Amino acid sequence: MKRFCATWIVSCIFFVTAIGQVTDYPEMRAKKIDPYFLWVSLNQTSNLIFPYEIKSVDRGSSSILAQKAKGAENVLQVKAAAVDFPETNLSVITADGRLYSFLLKYANEPSVLNLRFYKGEEDGKGVMLKGFEHDKEFYENSSLQVMEHRGFLRKRTSEQKVSLSLGSINMRENVMFFKLTVRNSSQISYTPDYIKFIVKDRKKAKKTAIQEKVLNPLFSTKHPTIDGDSSGSVVIVFPAFTIPRNQNLFIQVGELNGGRTLILKLRHRYLLRARSLISDVPFLRTSGTGIQ
Repeated sequence: MKRFCATWIVSCIFFVTAIGQVTDYPEMRAKKIDPYFLWVSLNQTSNLIFPYEIKSVDRGSSSILAQKAKGAENVLQVKAAAVDFPETNLSVITADGRLYSFLLKYANEPSVLNLRFYKGEEDGKGVMLKGFEHDKEFYENSSLQVMEHRGFLRKRTSEQKVSLSLGSINMRENVMFFKLTVRNSSQISYTPDYIKFIVKDRKKAKKTAIQEKVLNPLFSTKHPTIDGDSSGSVVIVFPAFTIPRNQNLFIQVGELNGGRTLILKLRHRYLLRARSLISDVPFLRTSGTGIQ
């Protein structure tokens, strides 16, 4: 009898302790994700435009064809592979970690062919071209902010009463923004014909050709005509980069129908002085059968 009571007491203590341990963990919750309904056709292509790059696509049936639009990162093209297929589903995961779920049905002539998803109010974003991490709105808004900020660099060169200065190098989301200012102290207007960024070897070894590479910008603001005794600025945007110690970066501005060419030389360490561009307003940016 005593042994039974002792066993019962130990069991109760163990049970209470176990209950206490379980309640130490937060309760798991689940939220229903409602699917979008989409009608697709055998002879027409439906286009789904997402606010972020498409990372994964899964079709519930081989009766559905789905593929990323050629040259685009956030556009999914969907159509039927068979007439009157049984209702099926489609799952899409985008770069922001969001899952989009669709229920697909067949229609000879879908009433809606193109859908664009966005957060909050209409944001005006469109297709994200392959090779471009951001859309045009990102570059335009960031460049405007660079324009409004005071420069913190003082690199300058001049030629025939025209000067070129580098005011700042800013960084945002692995993108570099170079702010250039042209000051025209003459009475003859200065119109930039081109602006080139060239990486070139500092010294030429004997019997060795100089290595030279022209960088291609992602975006550039307009090149203004600089009237006499005035100045104007431009922002040039590149993917983030550095250069070796034995190379220099040359920024070259050529005059349209003129001879005043401005060349600004930067050493490798100058690029490391780039500062972060802080935004006041945030920017909104397989398994199974898979992508075809």
